[in-house]
Amino acid sequence: MAGNANRGWSFTVKIVAPVIATSASALLICVGFMLWSASRIDAGAIDIQKRVVTHMVESERAALPAKQMGYGAWDEAVVAATQDDLGWLAANYGADAFERDGFDRAYLLTPDLKPVFAMRNGGKVAPETYAADEAAIAPVVAQHRSVNGQAAISAYNEGIAEIPVSSAAALIDGRPAIVSAVPLLGESNDILIEAIDAYLYVAISFLTVPDPAIAGDIPAIAAGAYLPAAAPIPDGDTMVPILGAAGDTIGKFVWTADRPAVRMTYEALPALAAVVLIIGLLMARLLWRLRKATAELEQAREQAVHLALHDPLTGLANRAMFQKRMTTALEDLNRGGSPIALLALDLDRFKQVNDTLGHEAGDELLRQVAMRLKSLLSDQDAVARLGGDEFVVLQNAIKTVSEARHLSERIIEAIGVPFRLAEHEVSVGVSIGVAIAKDAARDGIDLPARADFALYQAKESGRNTYRLYETDLARPEPVRNADAAA
Repeated sequence: MAGNANRGWSFTVKIVAPVIATSASALLICVGFMLWSASRIDAGAIDIQKRVVTHMVESERAALPAKQMGYGAWDEAVVAATQDDLGWLAANYGADAFERDGFDRAYLLTPDLKPVFAMRNGGKVAPETYAADEAAIAPVVAQHRSVNGQAAISAYNEGIAEIPVSSAAALIDGRPAIVSAVPLLGESNDILIEAIDAYLYVAISFLTVPDPAIAGDIPAIAAGAYLPAAAPIPDGDTMVPILGAAGDTIGKFVWTADRPAVRMTYEALPALAAVVLIIGLLMARLLWRLRKATAELEQAREQAVHLALHDPLTGLANRAMFQKRMTTALEDLNRGGSPIALLALDLDRFKQVNDTLGHEAGDELLRQVAMRLKSLLSDQDAVARLGGDEFVVLQNAIKTVSEARHLSERIIEAIGVPFRLAEHEVSVGVSIGVAIAKDAARDGIDLPARADFALYQAKESGRNTYRLYETDLARPEPVRNADAAA
């Protein structure tokens, strides 16, 4: 009995113990290596999530000014403001702005920055409520009263720039929000408002929920929330700061970061502990799944980048993407390439479509216009929507000015064909300003301004026509519209 006991002990010490020790060591080494690998992969995954969140926050910051531009250039609004028509302002700058564009609060300030109208959550409130938000609004309003702000208003009045919009993030009632301000200016030549006499329309939107268009593919981000800067961050959560006008942190977006590598590693540990021989297979399977998770996150990042460079309504390039294309074209021109043409387009009678058939019909019209423009261009040309009913076309490597003329005539002809919007058939026109760049150093910087100047002249000459900017005469050359030419 004692001998059997000694042999059993010896077997345990000589065989079982080393096997157990070796197996345990191998398991610990593998687990340690996997955990180290998982932490590195998770660090990359979290970095991608931070980039997606950063883009989401920037998109939220840019959304309010983009929406507010449509409230600035409006003849009726200028008249209503100067005549104290508070009923008209409450309907169009209060309830309508809340329901259609999600403005949580809005104020109309006189030229000397006194509130005459206030809205909260779509309802009209006393102008005195402005005092509670004045400190957060003041830096944004100050931008319009600065020398640069007044110069921007003057540039708009001269028809060489878009209506200026200023914005910044701020902490309002303990909640992160975006504050935006736009001057009330005339959209036609009938009303001209000097910078010092302009009313200011201020809008506030609270940052409350993630943008589903960006965060929808990453559930962890979609479940996050905006918090004040002083709010504590729960254990295990990750945050991206939101900076105010002075560069200070006024809030943050907090979410429980997805760590796919750590999660999957712990899922595999029971199988690894039970069977040391299949550790390699489990590791291979885990790494494959981790690579798949990383690929999905990278795909989400690419989708976010695509949203940042394309117009969500028409799918065309946006201003940032178009600027890159034009920079590349000017670089090619500088290296001896062929001249390029820049066509600035503005739809005629688009506002009537919006006013009579509604904004959904207007959006559908813009989509159909985008399709017609793309069908007229070659692969080397580019078209973008800059906002509202403004489009721009870059015609690369033209041999003669006639090519730009011919394209302009084809665009006018194509847009002149009636559009079918649900049960309605509508007709609009298009005004085009054309500028040619033959030398990048001489023509490149002023090319957009020249095209805009020619577009302004096309509108002044009766619309549904195009004008060519003549460099040597410093004025556009008159041409007939497409119908007259035919």
